[in-house]
Amino acid sequence: MADAMSYKLNLSDLERDGDVSITQQLVDRFAAAIDAGELERGSKLPPTRELAAEAGVNHLTAARVYRKLAELGYVTAQVGRGTFVRTLAPAGSASHGDDWQVYALPPDDTSYSEQVLADTFSLANREGVISLATGWPAPSTYPTQELARIAADVFEEIGGEALSYLPAEGLFDLREQIAARGRMYGYAEDADELVITSGAQQAIALSARATLEPGDVAVIESPTFIGMMTAMRGTGARVIGVPVDEHGMDVDALERLLARHEVKLVGLQSACQNPTGSSISDERRARLAELAVERNFFIIEDRVYADMHFDGKLVRPVRELAPAHVLYVNSLSKVVGGGLRTGWVAARGPVRDRIAMLKLEADFHSPTLIQHMAARWLATGAYDRHVAGTIPFYRERRDALLAALERHLPGEYHADPPEGGHHVWVTLTRPLDERALYAEAARGGVMFTPGGAVTAERRSQTSLRLSFSLLDPDQLDEGVRRLARAIREVRRRARHSVAAPMS
Repeated sequence: MADAMSYKLNLSDLERDGDVSITQQLVDRFAAAIDAGELERGSKLPPTRELAAEAGVNHLTAARVYRKLAELGYVTAQVGRGTFVRTLAPAGSASHGDDWQVYALPPDDTSYSEQVLADTFSLANREGVISLATGWPAPSTYPTQELARIAADVFEEIGGEALSYLPAEGLFDLREQIAARGRMYGYAEDADELVITSGAQQAIALSARATLEPGDVAVIESPTFIGMMTAMRGTGARVIGVPVDEHGMDVDALERLLARHEVKLVGLQSACQNPTGSSISDERRARLAELAVERNFFIIEDRVYADMHFDGKLVRPVRELAPAHVLYVNSLSKVVGGGLRTGWVAARGPVRDRIAMLKLEADFHSPTLIQHMAARWLATGAYDRHVAGTIPFYRERRDALLAALERHLPGEYHADPPEGGHHVWVTLTRPLDERALYAEAARGGVMFTPGGAVTAERRSQTSLRLSFSLLDPDQLDEGVRRLARAIREVRRRARHSVAAPMS
C-alpha cells in the first residue's frame, strides 16, 4: 500500500496491569515516536482495526487513541482516507514550490462519495482496467456525423454569433425546443420556465443551492445518484435517506419522516432510477405531489434516464402534478453524449429566478455553440429516432451483465433487472467489508461503485452498482469474473483473520 505507515511501533511490551491505562500508553508511544521523527510528518497510520489487532485491544480503544492524539495536535483524520501524522508548515524561506499550499488551504473534507466519483472519472480509461463503475453512453452511439453537419451549418449561417455571450438562462431557441417537448410530456409549459445548465449535475447543484441553507433538512432516495447526495450535502443541509424499491421512492417512509422533520427539499429520479433502474408508481407519484403541496417543500426531479426505458414505457413526471413545487432536471448527457454538458431545469416563480442568478454567478451561461447545435438537433426530430436506436443496444448489454452475474456469482447475489438506464443494483447475499472489496477489485483490474458511496446511511448489507453501458458482452463477462475473484479473495482473508489466534 503506497501510503501505509512507514515505521512500525513496537507494541508488544505494553503493561496490561500497570497504573497507566493501555489507551494512555499507546498515546504516549505514538506521541514520542512523532516527536522523535520516527513517524514522519504526513505518514499514514494504520486503520483502527489494524492497530487494535497489533496492540491486542478492542476497536473502541484504538479509536480513542487516535481521538486523543488528534486532540493533542499530533494527528489529523481525513474522511474516507484515514489518520495521518499532522504536518507542520515549513518556513516561507524554505519553500520554493507549491508545498506551502497544503498548509494554507482549508482542510480537505472530500467525502467517501466524492472520492469514489473522482475515481470513476480518473480510473475509467486506465489500461487494463474494466470499469463497471462508469455509466456513460457508449461513444459508438453518438450522432457525430449529424452534429458535425449542424456545427458547420451554425458557423456558416450565424458566424461569430455562435461564440457570443448569452443570457444566463440560455439560448431562447433551445429553451423553446425543450419547452415544446415539455408541453407534450408534462414538465414545462413555455420557454420562460427553463434555465439551460452545463449538464444535469449543475442543474441539481444550482437547484439545491437555491432552496437549501445550512441546517435545513433534505431527503433523498437511498440508494441514489452520487451527484444528488453531494450537491445537497454541499449546502450544509442535513441529508436523510428513504428507501427506494421496485416501485420507486417509498413515499410512506417519506411521510413518516415528514411527521418528525420540517423538510425543505426532496430529491429523486422518478424514472429508471440510478442505481436501481426502478420507476415511481402512479400511486406514489400522486401522493408525493400531494405531500409537496400540503407541506410546502420543493422536489428536485432528475429525469436523465427517463427516456431510456427498455420497454418504451412513458413514466409521467411528478412536475406535471405540482409545477410550482417541482424543479425538473434533465439533460442530453445520457442520451447523446456527456461531453455536450447540456442540461436544463424547469421551475416556476422566484425559485426559477434564483436558479438563473446562481447560474450567472457560476459561469455566466453554458457554451453558446453547443446550445445552437442542441437547438437545431432537437428541431430535426432526431432525438426520438436516436433514443429508439440506442434502446436495443443498451438492453443487450443489460442482459449480458445479468447473465455474467448468474454465471460467475450464482446464489451469491440479488439483483432486479432494471427497467432502463445504465446500471444494475446488486446486493450480496452475505455481507463483507465493502472498502476491502473496492481495493481488492481495483488491484484485480475491475472498478465498481460501492453501495456505501450512494446511500445516505450505513447499511449492514453489501451492495454494488454495476454499470454496463460502455462495455460489450465479453468485457462485461470478464469484469464480473474479476469481481467474483475479488469477492472470493476478500472472503478468504476475512476467514483467515477470524481463524488467526490473538498474539
